[in-house]
Amino acid sequence: MRFGPSGFWDHFCTTFGFGASGRRRRPRRIASNSDLPVSAEIQELESRALLTVTYHGGALLTSVEAQAVYLGSDWQSSSALQTQTTSLNQFVSMIVQSGYMDMLTQAGYNVGRGSATAGVVDNITLNKTNTGITDGQIQADLQAMINAHQLQAPDANRLYVVYVEPGVIVRSGSDASNTTFLGYHSAFGGTTASGQPIDIHYAVIPHPGAPNFTASSQGFASDLDEMTSVSSHEIAEAATDPNVNYKALGWYDDQRNGEIGDLTNLNTVLNGFLVQDVVNQNDQVITPVTAPPALTAPQNVTVKALSTSTAQLSWSAVAGATGYRIFLVNGSQSTLLGSVGSSATSVQVNSLTPGSTVSFKVEAFNATATADSKLVSVTMPTTTPSTLAAPQVTARALSPTKALLTWNAVSGAQGYRVYQLLGTQRVLLGTVGPQTTQVQIYNLMRGSTARFVVEAFNASAVADSGVVSVSLPRFASSHNRWKWL
Repeated sequence: MRFGPSGFWDHFCTTFGFGASGRRRRPRRIASNSDLPVSAEIQELESRALLTVTYHGGALLTSVEAQAVYLGSDWQSSSALQTQTTSLNQFVSMIVQSGYMDMLTQAGYNVGRGSATAGVVDNITLNKTNTGITDGQIQADLQAMINAHQLQAPDANRLYVVYVEPGVIVRSGSDASNTTFLGYHSAFGGTTASGQPIDIHYAVIPHPGAPNFTASSQGFASDLDEMTSVSSHEIAEAATDPNVNYKALGWYDDQRNGEIGDLTNLNTVLNGFLVQDVVNQNDQVITPVTAPPALTAPQNVTVKALSTSTAQLSWSAVAGATGYRIFLVNGSQSTLLGSVGSSATSVQVNSLTPGSTVSFKVEAFNATATADSKLVSVTMPTTTPSTLAAPQVTARALSPTKALLTWNAVSGAQGYRVYQLLGTQRVLLGTVGPQTTQVQIYNLMRGSTARFVVEAFNASAVADSGVVSVSLPRFASSHNRWKWL
């Protein structure tokens, strides 16, 4: 990671013991005035014909599956940090599907483009004293969230990118984010939610600012610039050497004792985000091509009737789209109804024929590409749809991992859908009939705050409750005494 006024990049891993490869990684130090400038060192290396970054036989994340994890309750309670999570989600989605990964493919590292899932807030209270949080606690939190199905399941390509809320020192052994590092990546032996052993790969990005290094002290224009640059460094290294200091090394430079992000301090703006360059197998700096990422088709496209002649079409935002075109589809013929900007995720379509079945598609577009959604259809009613009242919901904890939701019966409802809010994602937990007004939710994360929405529905209308929250204890009560579970 980057340290001090010299602007050196340095990399920190969570342990420094020998791994299966027999290679001991030394901790990198803050650069002193006597250190040679990185640019001069790289210029000398460019004349070498002999490869210095070599493959040591370890695992690779060939198609990295990234998911951001926002550690700490401030990510949810602060509007400024909520805005930052939106930017970081866009960044993580962009980088794993961009020319940044193509750059690694072209350099012969045998990894390529991957995918990303919306980030999740781990709504826990972190210690903002000098104690901070340890790497072991971060591993335990990740495992608990996996067990509670709050994260995408770990597999051979999964990488959790952990962003720690401001004001928290991250510690690993004798090293800390306020004295030694800006970020690191690592791995540990964990389990799936069903208990099957699996290697869990993750990166940790402490938040810039006191008590940690400030962004300006490291030469960055903003906190977001520091976090995206450090994240790109760790994602590149995690993809090409995920098990450093845990099992056999992947791609590693034995001569200079570093991974591909450790050997340059140069940055590039890629699709609006600051990212770090890396080196090729000859230690020469390589830079991602700054072309726009490939567009993905709009997802979660739905349509519902609002009246006999008006329907509402909704979809999820697409990274890199500059706008969306709405088409009415009749067999093989598509009729353009209109266009909306990149911030729009729903439109109303008027002047439809009562009783007709109509189909639509949403096309994301930018200056160089388009991507069409799947077709969605709705049968327009012949009478005005009835409206539903929103359910009034209460929630209470039954145990450290179980909650009870209760609501009033809604007149005209044909059933209820129960959703859990995981960060910016709304996850359907199940659907119940009109006679059910109470459900129990299992496998929640102890010590967390869980959020839910109950949606009443019938054939022509839906009505959502307000968001209800329940704080889950870390302990269970038994005979008026507390015990660990």
